[in-house]
Amino acid sequence: MNPGTKVTIIGILSNIILSVIKLIGGIVGNSAAMVADAVHSFSDLLTDAIVLVTHKISQIPKDEDHPYGHGRAETIGTTAIGIIIIFTGIGLVYEGWNIIQSESPPIPEPIAAGMAFVSIIIKEWLFRYTYSVGKKSNSSLLLANAWHHRSDAMSSIAALVGIIGSMIGFPILDPVAAAVVAFMIIRVGYKLTLGGFRELMDTALSEKDTQNIQVVIDEISGVIKSHDLRTRKIGGEILIDVHIQVDSDLTVTEGHEVAERVRRNLINRYQKTQDVLVHVDGYDDSRVESIYNISRSDVELIVTPLLSHMTGNFKKTQLRIHHLNGKNIVEIYLHGDRTKTITETEIILKKFKGSLLENKNIDGVKLYLEVKWNMEKSHSIK
Repeated sequence: MNPGTKVTIIGILSNIILSVIKLIGGIVGNSAAMVADAVHSFSDLLTDAIVLVTHKISQIPKDEDHPYGHGRAETIGTTAIGIIIIFTGIGLVYEGWNIIQSESPPIPEPIAAGMAFVSIIIKEWLFRYTYSVGKKSNSSLLLANAWHHRSDAMSSIAALVGIIGSMIGFPILDPVAAAVVAFMIIRVGYKLTLGGFRELMDTALSEKDTQNIQVVIDEISGVIKSHDLRTRKIGGEILIDVHIQVDSDLTVTEGHEVAERVRRNLINRYQKTQDVLVHVDGYDDSRVESIYNISRSDVELIVTPLLSHMTGNFKKTQLRIHHLNGKNIVEIYLHGDRTKTITETEIILKKFKGSLLENKNIDGVKLYLEVKWNMEKSHSIK
């Protein structure tokens, strides 16, 4: 049994026991505040059930239908708990108002104060235990449930103050204290609900965290500059998307290596990071329209007939195309004809280059002549 499930089950059993003893104490001890506090504990049972189910769902491994895992279950659970806490607080405010409106509020018995004290001790212990497990497992759901335990302890404090106040002759203290704590409970519920909604809406990390991530990326070797950094959270884990600019002369594999270095660095640096998606741009190419009106197959269709009509025996060994700064640059590696002199080769290649540049979609041409030595090694010249 994992720690999250264990602490939740302990919380459920504790709430069952506390609900029963507080309800008995409230009825026997003639305390409306204690009965209301028992109702609060019953609401915790519903909360614990939500926590138990959603926490188990969030631990399910990734699958084809959920490639990012099931962490959203925790977010949904956290939001639900926040809403329950808000309505619980509203209920306590309403109960306190009814007591204030009462002309002769009942005087509680000492047993009610004893039950309230026991509830405070147990609930504070549950808060600290659940909060510790939630911090270690980085579970927003368990942290939310911990604060719910704390809210129940606070309501028991209000009940205890009200009971003692009523017993010593100040019955108004009961509803006033209950109202103050109720508003505190509503505030906790508001924060949890807001956090859950922000995560469900894919709200980015804080500005400070985002700036720190940007600095880390820009310091990685091979990255000239980064932009369009996007972050979001799924059940306590972080997802990052970013565009990086690299030297436009890098090969595809070199650009991929830089992107992989960025991905690994961020995952290692920020332990909560689930994955990083890196888009690679050529330097000064980030704002260029992505449609360049020409593809590799188009270039092949242009180059092949020109090569076949070229004077001499020149063979294409490599073809590279660079889409850079709104222009299409073609690089062609050719195996030269040994029967041609340097001057003849130069004339042939200039004519070939001119023919390529006649195409309106080709803005630049770079030709590289490969010369083989001893049929084993090759040397490239521009």
